[in-house]
Amino acid sequence: MADQESTIRGSELRSSSATEEEESRDAQLEFSITADKMAAFISSYTPAQGNGAPLSIEVMEKELEKAGYKGQLDPDGARFALQRANEGKSILNVALVRGAYPQEPEDGTIIGDADFSLPVLPGMIFGTLVPPVKASKGANLLGEEIPTKKTTTPENITVAAGGGCSHDKEINALVSDTYGLVQIIDNQIYVESLIHVSADAMQVRATLFPRDCFGATITLQRIEPALQAIGISRPLLLVAGESALKTARETGIAQESVIAKGTEPIAGKNGWFEYEREETKSIGTSLDNDRIDFKERGTHPMVNPEDIIGKIHPPVEGKAGEDVYGRLTPPPGGQPFEIKPGAHVAPMPDGITYKALATGMVHLEKGELSVIDVLVTQGDVDYSTGNIRLEKGSVHVTGSIREGFVVEVPGHILVKESIEGAEVNAGGDIDVSGGIIMAGKGHLKAGNNITAQFAANARIDCGDGLTIAHELSNCLVRCKGPITATAGKGVILGGAIASATGIEANELGSDIGVQTVLSIISRAPVNKEMVKEREDLRDRLMKINTAIGQSSDEDILAQTPSDKIQQMEKILLLRAQIKRKLKDVRNKLSHDLADYYQSLERLSIRAKRAVHPGVQIKIGGKALTVTQPMNRVKFYFDSTTRTIAAVNL
Repeated sequence: MADQESTIRGSELRSSSATEEEESRDAQLEFSITADKMAAFISSYTPAQGNGAPLSIEVMEKELEKAGYKGQLDPDGARFALQRANEGKSILNVALVRGAYPQEPEDGTIIGDADFSLPVLPGMIFGTLVPPVKASKGANLLGEEIPTKKTTTPENITVAAGGGCSHDKEINALVSDTYGLVQIIDNQIYVESLIHVSADAMQVRATLFPRDCFGATITLQRIEPALQAIGISRPLLLVAGESALKTARETGIAQESVIAKGTEPIAGKNGWFEYEREETKSIGTSLDNDRIDFKERGTHPMVNPEDIIGKIHPPVEGKAGEDVYGRLTPPPGGQPFEIKPGAHVAPMPDGITYKALATGMVHLEKGELSVIDVLVTQGDVDYSTGNIRLEKGSVHVTGSIREGFVVEVPGHILVKESIEGAEVNAGGDIDVSGGIIMAGKGHLKAGNNITAQFAANARIDCGDGLTIAHELSNCLVRCKGPITATAGKGVILGGAIASATGIEANELGSDIGVQTVLSIISRAPVNKEMVKEREDLRDRLMKINTAIGQSSDEDILAQTPSDKIQQMEKILLLRAQIKRKLKDVRNKLSHDLADYYQSLERLSIRAKRAVHPGVQIKIGGKALTVTQPMNRVKFYFDSTTRTIAAVNL
């Protein structure tokens, strides 16, 4: 377009002194064309004369047609030329017509200012949907066609059904229905939710970003509508969620957090058998109504003919939980406790009470209630009795087992008072009404369970579990079953305590920092045959690589003499087979190890009240030392991180 303002020169007007009688003539234009034939500029302008038509859009179009140009009049250029002509200014070099450039095919797309590496939120407009544009040829001002560079058919993008977003066609806006990241896959738009409900519907986890796709700060309140949209009715866990968001803002890294939880159902209690004799109620698990439950750790009271042994209690109904959708989750029902009368036992008419028919020790095992033969000592096991070794039956010590003495029986050992530095070995249970005081001497070993009020400086081995009411101090304990200290004071401090299934106490360690080592006994699986196969395959592969090198097959074949190509191909085939087999073996061993670590997650060490510094937890070959006081905590092995984790009970 013209850049200089000047009065209309006579040469441009192409007229000499005009008179009113001169012939009328319309305004006239001449043009010059660019080298690419895509634009024509005014090169000469003769204003109208007499009654001729002045410069106008129609005149411009007529002049262009006369010049043979095929393009469309540029409306902006035409208006600009008219304005300057009316102002008496030069209109030379104003472009009036342009050719049509070819339209390359364009896929449908989303336009807007959103950063799709960051999340959208419910109700947010995150872009405008632009439809695809088909390819079309262009043409220059001489009417010559200009082909497109691409001939592909453009692809449309659409909103995926149920994809977490919608298309508001009235305003052509894409609107998010949830909290997530915008994705375009296979030409479909969807919002990948950053909210995940666990398979059991008891937890809602969210990946929390510091900012949304427009840079605004994300809060739990902005995410909450996404939970409501999928029917989550449980309240947000504000402390956990805000803590994760704070970390995300400080680090710039998205954090995963549980933001809502259901309530677990409380399982019903199984029926149980309650012993009649008051003296048996000093050991066992205390129930809510202060009765003692011996169904798990069964004691062995002494009875005479016609004595009432005890009675069966019915199961207690549990309490329903609620999942994150507000649906009730029924509790596991308690199972009835069934008893089969064994030797020297008879049921009473009510069907739930049982009496003894002979003198002996009560024995309840695998649902069978019996009165068995028993050796009864009158008082202590000491020099007056000597050591006791039985080939069959059980023993009832009405006093204590004194230091240095031995009691070995294939059945059960019931001790009315205490065990002091003795060697005690039972094929069944060892029940101690008092305590176990060993002073670093002696050894207790039971094929089943050991129960006592307390144990100090003792070495204890159990085929099943150990139950201590008050205190387990400075002991060396190894049990295949659970170790429990919760009925009374429930303290475990000092020593090394190991269980294959779990440890639970009210308190672990002491406030003066006594070293206390608590372990879950475990051993990673070792498939000796597969390990040997792995080593053999590695040796074979190493020998081949030593002989031919570790280069690619192509490089090795390129360096192989032509007369040995066939032989080398066989060697390379063998190497490939060994590699595949070695990979399979390694994967199997890796899966076995992963299964082992997952099995460890089901085992735990629990403190119902407190854990003190100085306590060391060992699980799965890992160790964790407590350095700060902790309350109500569970330690377990996290199979994902392969470390010991601690969570509040």
